[in-house]
Amino acid sequence: MGSGLTTRTYTPMSWDADSGRIRMLAFAHGDSPGNRWARSLREGDTCQFFGPRRSLDLSGLESPVVLFGDETSFGLAAALRDSPRADGAIHVFEASDVAESRLVLEAIGLGQATLIERIAADAHLAAAEAEVLRPAASGAHFVLTGKASSIQRVSRALKAVGVVSSRVKTKAYWAQGKIGLD
Repeated sequence: MGSGLTTRTYTPMSWDADSGRIRMLAFAHGDSPGNRWARSLREGDTCQFFGPRRSLDLSGLESPVVLFGDETSFGLAAALRDSPRADGAIHVFEASDVAESRLVLEAIGLGQATLIERIAADAHLAAAEAEVLRPAASGAHFVLTGKASSIQRVSRALKAVGVVSSRVKTKAYWAQGKIGLD
């Protein structure tokens, strides 16, 4: 997609270097370089990829695993599903369009995920926190991805109930008004 800040990273759902095949899911929202690129793709287009690389180190995860994120986290959820470390992971997503998101999650085999509809001023995050905190006492490990401000809020809630930072992995994929994040 070019160089510098026009390059984007995505979490592959699967990666087969031998056959040169990648399976990924891009959430095209807003008007950013990555979203314009994803919307412009057509069947048969040639694209260059490198990776995968570990921008989010998930080593050390132990079951149960809770993944919190948004539509930009669906690809990671699919990749985690196939990881023995995250067997039976719990998925909690905030979403702008719950019906559309449910269809996508069902298509990639994650129909059991909890979806919480975004509400103005992030009022929905109280419900997301409650869902994420349920397994905290059972020693769950947490992966928080997606919108930076949502990650910060859920991370504070986990800390408030005594979840140690070694059980929490975070990666902000985007922030309102910012371009250039992963």
